Amino acid sequence: MDKISQFFEMVRVRLSPWKRLEPVDSSKAFGEFLATRSAFIAQKTLYGYVKTRMGMKYPEMFQDDIFIESLNIGKWQIYAACLSDLAVFMAAQVYARNGDPKEASAIAERHYADAITNRFQDAEFTGDAKGLVEAFGNRLALVDWNYAIEAEGAFKESPKALVRWAPIDDELKKYDREIVENSIRFQWQRIRSDFRKAFDIDAFLADWNRLAA
Repeated sequence: MDKISQFFEMVRVRLSPWKRLEPVDSSKAFGEFLATRSAFIAQKTLYGYVKTRMGMKYPEMFQDDIFIESLNIGKWQIYAACLSDLAVFMAAQVYARNGDPKEASAIAERHYADAITNRFQDAEFTGDAKGLVEAFGNRLALVDWNYAIEAEGAFKESPKALVRWAPIDDELKKYDREIVENSIRFQWQRIRSDFRKAFDIDAFLADWNRLAA
């Protein structure tokens, strides 16, 4: 198997592929939706941007160890940002029901930390997992939950992360920023719609409260 095939096989296995819509009716299902959908968005938007920018040279770049290293770093950082945004949005739907910001924060923080712990324990992730969790906690302290309930209110980190961490020359990114940020915002639309369809909030809260007790 050549390098490019190995790379995408690694992504398929370790970052969880797109899955069919299942009910989000428990803490476990909540965490699975968060992790898999965040991985899907991170993969699709990062590789799409890089492939578009590099054109015909795209396959050749997978022979470049420096490029591979940069792409590897970027994919984890973008994945973390996607987890951050989606966790806030999903927890905000609970806030919309009960108006309790402390519970919304606890739900977001628990599931974000679980995703980082369970998905990032890998030799290829060289970043600071603890630092990511701490940064997310700092973000939660400032969240406007009423704003995060609707549309793009929670999705602040992933567009910035995609531009920052994609292994593209900074000079080119200046011209790409608006298009690239809008591309990931567009991809989040279906995820929000799917979550609203799948979320059984009563069953989830029953399970969440049982685990908390």
